[in-house]
Amino acid sequence: MSEPRETARWSPATRIAFRFFFSYFALFFVSGGAAGLIPGFLIRRYYELWLPLLQWVAGRVLHLDSKLSLEDAGISNLAFGWVLFLCYMVLAGVVAVLWSALDRKGQSYERLYSWLRLALRYMLAPMMIQYGAIKVIPAQMLSPLPVGILGRPIGDLFPNHLLWWTVGASSPFERFIGSAELVSGILLLLPWTTLLGALIAAGNMSVVFMLNMCYDVPVKLISLHFLVMALLLIAPDVPRLAGVFFLNRRVEPVRLAPLFGWRWLDLVPQVAMFLFGLWAIHGSFQQAGKMYSERNPPRPPLYGFWAVEESASPDPWRWVMVSKPGGLSAQRADGSWERYTLELDRERKTLRLWKSKMDKTGALVRNVQGEPQAELSFQRPGPDLLLLEGEAGGHPLRARLRLVPLLRQDFHWIAPGAK
Repeated sequence: MSEPRETARWSPATRIAFRFFFSYFALFFVSGGAAGLIPGFLIRRYYELWLPLLQWVAGRVLHLDSKLSLEDAGISNLAFGWVLFLCYMVLAGVVAVLWSALDRKGQSYERLYSWLRLALRYMLAPMMIQYGAIKVIPAQMLSPLPVGILGRPIGDLFPNHLLWWTVGASSPFERFIGSAELVSGILLLLPWTTLLGALIAAGNMSVVFMLNMCYDVPVKLISLHFLVMALLLIAPDVPRLAGVFFLNRRVEPVRLAPLFGWRWLDLVPQVAMFLFGLWAIHGSFQQAGKMYSERNPPRPPLYGFWAVEESASPDPWRWVMVSKPGGLSAQRADGSWERYTLELDRERKTLRLWKSKMDKTGALVRNVQGEPQAELSFQRPGPDLLLLEGEAGGHPLRARLRLVPLLRQDFHWIAPGAK
């Protein structure tokens, strides 16, 4: 058995705060499926029991018009998530008050905090690993940027779209912030590196939460939870950190209460946590690879969003977009877009275009019937330059096209001069 140890007396405010957060995250742990430990059908049954109360609170207290659905169950920025969050907060507050009234002699809850700490690591670590993996393999912010979004006026973008494409415009930056999230999740798997992992996670999630709030990204609530989890893991070490960084004092290592009465038994959940982390790393990278493959299919020749720098034609193009095999879109001088079926011969370096037709659902249908609207030869003097020459719409066409800068991802140690 472990040796008896002195327990420090917590302040009344600390005891009340612990009772509230312990109660709240016990509810959150269950509703989150206990990170995969609770079967999905039991979680659905759990939400079914909550649904009548949540619907009553949504209608009678919050006066929401929308009807809550189990399809939206969970803590999220949807109506179901916010109502559930409010109910959890109220219930945790009630439990904290009753707990304080019934346990007036309690001086501290060190062993309960050790269990809460394990649960927080169990919830936070896989999330940091998962979000880190889909940035290290740049699948979350879609890097490189999809060609389709480059033709949209920037004024038509919502702030969260602008943030998404800004991060996605730089694969190295997305990988960098993903690496920080991934490292923090891995460090949280081991008890002796938990503090460092929590510090990195708190720094990451502080930025993420502020970006979500300021750019109206619809994951504000869950990112707040991740930030609070990291702060609760740091909380016991705040006096020690303050002593080192502000008071220049020597500090002693923190001693957490054991989970069980036997030291060897304490190793079991820690080993299980580590093995769970390895499983989370494997699954997260597998998921990230699948996402990246689905969102970045093989690119066709001439793929890109091209600016027409020079054009000799009675009906000149302004922009040309090639995003999918067998298709090309061109914007005319009046701002309208024409969509074509593309037939390309790489050996002869020629292309032919037919105007695409639409089916009854409005989807474009490949069309290669009749005479083509354009027959052009092309040259690629450089990876960013495309030269077209031939006939389009019965008129001669000669054009010089340049790949837009966001797709080139140029890098300069020395800033180029003004253009």
